[in-house]
Amino acid sequence: MTINLDTQIIIPETVYTQEVGEETILLDTQGGHYFSLDPVGTRMWQLMRQHGILRPAYETLLNEYDVTPERLETDLLALVEKMLAKGLASLRPAAELP
Repeated sequence: MTINLDTQIIIPETVYTQEVGEETILLDTQGGHYFSLDPVGTRMWQLMRQHGILRPAYETLLNEYDVTPERLETDLLALVEKMLAKGLASLRPAAELP
């Protein structure tokens, strides 16, 4: 499946988070995988959880950080790819949204 800014991110119930200062640790209790996020990754994670769809998270981040739109999109999609690889998220294409 192709990931783009209109893709919905689904966080499994087996994924727990712990914020430590400005960083966040993600733990998949089912698969035993964990992932550490720096402050920018933490903000991306917070917005993905809040909105569920990448575009609103992207738009908020674009306003909050001094970054080009292209770089932000690349970084956000790369984070999602890493989370998918570790079983910390799954996707639902925009066409399947209710």
